[in-house]
Amino acid sequence: MFQHLVVPIDGSKASWSAVPIAVALASAVDGKVDVVTVVDQLGDVVPARDELDAGLRELGSLPIAAGLHVLTNDSVADAVAGHVEALTGAMVVMSSHGRGRSAAVLGSVADELLRLLFGPMIVVGPNVAISEVRLDGTYVVPLDGSPDGERILPIVETFMIEFAGSPWIVEVVEPDVRVSGDLVESAYPARVARQVAAVTCGTVEFEVLHGDNTGHAIVDFATACDAALIFASTHGRTSMARLRLGSVAADVVKHATCPVVLYRPPHLV
Repeated sequence: MFQHLVVPIDGSKASWSAVPIAVALASAVDGKVDVVTVVDQLGDVVPARDELDAGLRELGSLPIAAGLHVLTNDSVADAVAGHVEALTGAMVVMSSHGRGRSAAVLGSVADELLRLLFGPMIVVGPNVAISEVRLDGTYVVPLDGSPDGERILPIVETFMIEFAGSPWIVEVVEPDVRVSGDLVESAYPARVARQVAAVTCGTVEFEVLHGDNTGHAIVDFATACDAALIFASTHGRTSMARLRLGSVAADVVKHATCPVVLYRPPHLV
């Protein structure tokens, strides 16, 4: 479980929205928060530090004092990943700007970080209400039937045990998909729900969602059940309900009212 939250800042106001959320998460585990920015010239270090100081002051009083770090590197992702790997139990919390079809951060820095890091990352979309972020409550876990999709489950189980979350395992199928008479439509999510419940000794629900737009179906369900977190493995190896950066995952982050925990299986590059 994480003990250290790292928040990358790119100079935009949107990127600062992840800091109060990281602070709230750190408070729940008696952890720490690092706010980091990356420059490629040593001469930019002092001005960048001044910008971090100013941005932190604008947030006002926080329950945890955040550490400020200016990193020098030609690659933002390499610098942030190096900082994370030097810490114990660290996880990235970063903002998605939410501009255009896919969020501005997704597909660039976040995508690179997911490739470089061995753990999950929390992405905060533009519709997340900072004051309502929590770690307990309902978790929505969309799966697509693939082994890569299910690699998010140990992370979900860890959050369940640590924070008493209650997951819904959901599968999205297209409206015109029909199952044969001897098959039960919900057989797959029901089986996964039983497996997770057996590991955690917790309550796990399941549901089959129908919709032409996978991302919208997930977000609508999460909104209806007032989800605290959405968990998704980003891959895209199957034909149905693909959860990969630039498509479903970006769509979910862009529209969700809660943070999204993303994880890329290490064997995918």
